[in-house]
Amino acid sequence: MRNSSLLTCVAVFFAISLLYTVYNWHVKTDPNKCEHISGSSFKSGKHMPTIQKFISGLSAPVFKGDIFRERPDISRPRQISHVKDDTLNCTHWAVMTTIYSPSSAVQLLAADSTWCLVIAADTKTPKKEVYLSAIKHPVNVKFLTLEEQDALYPEISTLIPRAHFGRKNIGYLYAIHHGAKLIWDFDDDNLGVVNANILHENWKYLTVCSEYKYNLLNPYPYFVVNESYTWPRGIPLEDIRNKDIIPKLCQSSRPIKVGVVQSLANLQPDVDAIYRFTRDTPFNFGATTESHLPVVLPAGVYAPFNAQATLWMEPAFKYLALPISVHGRVSDIWRSYFTEFFLYRENMRLAFVPPYVTQYRNVHDILGDFNAENDIYQIDA
Repeated sequence: MRNSSLLTCVAVFFAISLLYTVYNWHVKTDPNKCEHISGSSFKSGKHMPTIQKFISGLSAPVFKGDIFRERPDISRPRQISHVKDDTLNCTHWAVMTTIYSPSSAVQLLAADSTWCLVIAADTKTPKKEVYLSAIKHPVNVKFLTLEEQDALYPEISTLIPRAHFGRKNIGYLYAIHHGAKLIWDFDDDNLGVVNANILHENWKYLTVCSEYKYNLLNPYPYFVVNESYTWPRGIPLEDIRNKDIIPKLCQSSRPIKVGVVQSLANLQPDVDAIYRFTRDTPFNFGATTESHLPVVLPAGVYAPFNAQATLWMEPAFKYLALPISVHGRVSDIWRSYFTEFFLYRENMRLAFVPPYVTQYRNVHDILGDFNAENDIYQIDA
């Protein structure tokens, strides 16, 4: 990861976050007033076109790409009938989108009274009544159909492509507007959840021992892998064999503010398609939550983290937004680098913890993943 690439990408994320923050305020206003707000509120002035263009990729140092969709005119009033009686409110929320029937991970969270679960449906998601009837012990579960997403957040939902990982953005908004203090950002093939109690006042962790001249760190080797080289999805290819980004770590208990906690996954860890073509998978990390401390990155040092098994604290919520102009295999990686940039500006940190989850990976076409990850390989470097 190079600073120039990061700074080039920041503008995209900043725009998404701005829309996200404005809408956070917008929905919390009086619903009767909100009904009078329509897409016309977002129409451009004489110096800007009415139809906004969206790009399919990024090429430093300027944004370029083929137009793949246009923002339609949103002239209808906001409808809130789907959720006018919604009283679901929790401090701990789990957020996901899926195209599958309820998995073991979904069943586990749906039955846990300490968590609320919101499912942001997409075009291939089973019908609402079918999906909910398959959950054995639903406690606090909210299923948002595409129609409900459009009604709740019309300006944002219309911008997010159908059949896109970015549907999760609607789930994040819903959780925030319903009391979230913690958000478990997960995929439905990751069984387990991070124990948020590890972040107590006097907790211990590992961090870089001395002054570190690189702005990239590979966290995987610290958690014990039986491979000469191992790396997470999102590490630039030019650095996958770079031992300089595996610095010596030392224990610390100095008070810090953690914004995001990434759990590693056993069985099918989050690695890129090149790793799966050239290394042995599945595999387990040798580290456990009992044997190994969390690893906390110092300010200005970056490592990719995903949207598969990540715990977000409330101060970091404003950086949850997933980019929607790239493939889902790229979106969460770009978000991770953007997020770290802003976390460090607010004196917050990113932590990696030993596996709290086991990934029973849904069916993937590895060659398809390789093609989808192209922007990671070419641009992250």
